[in-house]
Amino acid sequence: RIGTPTGSTGTPENVFERLHSQTDDPPPEGAIVSVDEKCHDDKIQCISVVKGHAHSVLSVSVHGKVMVTGSSDKTLRIWDLEQNTEVQRAAFTEDQVKKVVFSNKESVVYALTSQSLKAWDIRTDPKTCRSAPLTEFPSALLYPEDSDFIYYSTGISVRSWNIGSWTLAGVLHGHSGHVMCLEHVTLDKKKYIITGSRDHFCKIYDATDGIVSSRVPAATLNPPHFDGIEAIVWAGEHLYSGSRDMTIKKWHLKSRKEKGAQRPAHKDRVQALSYVSSRGYLASASRDGTLRLWDEENFITKSDKSKALICELTAHRDAPVYDIKYHNDLLFTASGDTTVKVWSIK
Repeated sequence: RIGTPTGSTGTPENVFERLHSQTDDPPPEGAIVSVDEKCHDDKIQCISVVKGHAHSVLSVSVHGKVMVTGSSDKTLRIWDLEQNTEVQRAAFTEDQVKKVVFSNKESVVYALTSQSLKAWDIRTDPKTCRSAPLTEFPSALLYPEDSDFIYYSTGISVRSWNIGSWTLAGVLHGHSGHVMCLEHVTLDKKKYIITGSRDHFCKIYDATDGIVSSRVPAATLNPPHFDGIEAIVWAGEHLYSGSRDMTIKKWHLKSRKEKGAQRPAHKDRVQALSYVSSRGYLASASRDGTLRLWDEENFITKSDKSKALICELTAHRDAPVYDIKYHNDLLFTASGDTTVKVWSIK
């Protein structure tokens, strides 16, 4: 595990105090701007827009007052949600920062770029971040909080990486298409890694021991989607998968059966999913820029779509939504229009 810098208390409250003095990079330029967009719906309201990236925002991660974004402008940025400003950034020579995951407990950002896996303690200079080169097509990144391992996909396989020794620990095999998304699930005191792939399938891997060897799936969820899977999310009792076929499926993992589906869920491919745990909602976002909220209880096979769909709106006009995250009754949508929008769930 990456250690706390000498002299640091390691508490989240101390994260921002040292950021500006730790680097010679140009001063921050980004800001979080309050807005009052009329959504014509009483369930959701856009309250602010995050501005500063020069190109598409591909990934967002939020914990406490810290938000992390990764972009195709080759930067990873840290934002203070209380001060509504960018406080730190890391600029990389690789093509793009594709995925970011922030560990609030460790104050560490894990990032997947086009060419490497990185770990950066945001209390230190970004030039000191750890890096491991990647040779295959990287797509998905997962860090189960308090785990000794981080998981990332390269091509048709998934690697488990020991973050303490910073070495490869194990490999997950079994897909015939690129693995695009990952999820971590605990059921009956056993831990699993769930994968979603462009081969149209979700697969389940036993990860109770952290995956320290080569491993094949324990199960495959059937029937598959009609096109590649772009997003999966665990919703407490069910797994949801979103696909290029514009469909969202609901799975019961204990029985490993499909329990519901919306066909189509959007008018374009489903690219991101998030679970609004405080409301029992599923949030989905699409390449066409739309955002929809679904009632999990009514998300059943052959259900009336009007019963399952709570609301729909154009979150980002004429731009795809690449990622969506839920935190403290707020949704964060990362988009190709270079912004992240913050939505209040009512």
